[in-house]
Amino acid sequence: MSIEVNGLHFSYGKGKKRLTILKDVTFSVGKGEFVGIIGNVGCGKTTLIKHLNGLLVPVTGNVTVDGLVSSKKEVCRKVGVLFQQPSKQLFCKTVFEDIAYGPSNFGMKGDELEYCVHDAIEKVGISSDILGSSPFSLSGGEMRLVALAGVLSSSPDYLVLDEPTSGLSTFYKERLFRTLELLRQNGVGIVLVSHHLEDVLGVADKIVYLNEGKMVFEGAPEEYLSSLSLPAPEITVLMRGLSSSGLAVRKTVFSVEDAFNEIVGALSEKRG
Repeated sequence: MSIEVNGLHFSYGKGKKRLTILKDVTFSVGKGEFVGIIGNVGCGKTTLIKHLNGLLVPVTGNVTVDGLVSSKKEVCRKVGVLFQQPSKQLFCKTVFEDIAYGPSNFGMKGDELEYCVHDAIEKVGISSDILGSSPFSLSGGEMRLVALAGVLSSSPDYLVLDEPTSGLSTFYKERLFRTLELLRQNGVGIVLVSHHLEDVLGVADKIVYLNEGKMVFEGAPEEYLSSLSLPAPEITVLMRGLSSSGLAVRKTVFSVEDAFNEIVGALSEKRG
């Protein structure tokens, strides 16, 4: 079972005022698969993910989730979405009420609801001590994790995150990615949207690159980094230059730590 996006076109307005946002986008997300959607600001990433749980309907093409058309009500529970600004997903008086909102709408109550809330906060690494607090009294990182717990409390089969690391400290970013890895290991399909390449290259099974609303690449991170026609992290550009200069380093490195180790190793070998 999977999310299937086929020939998706979307535009706003009509006639001469019509603005096309997405053009013939096709890709899939399987259970337990981590897909990174990347591209510059304004390329259509957020508009695309709004189609994955029926918030928007394609002008042409279609989106299905486990065989269901995305506009079906059941899809809202199958696909959880964490938007870029967590404050817009938090609106209750307490953290507990916010996390419980989704499953209570699906009819859950009593001990089952209590368990569901505690299970969700455990997954994201939040202390139960804050359940009685106002979500708006929390730090930005804590608010994002509470919003994520609110999405996870409905036990979605797929999780979509829009720029989830924006404004996060290293501590909360690491905690977020630990949570996502555990979810993936438990079979949850994950879609992470970012304009920061480094956020997805080290964790994604597949990269989808959008440019001006068109999907110009779909494939493994290694394939993406091997392409000279696609935007690359600065570290990768540096490593390509060093390789072209004759230093025996990998050209697909994108992290500072890996680049350092590659360079040290190559220089040691050269001296030897």
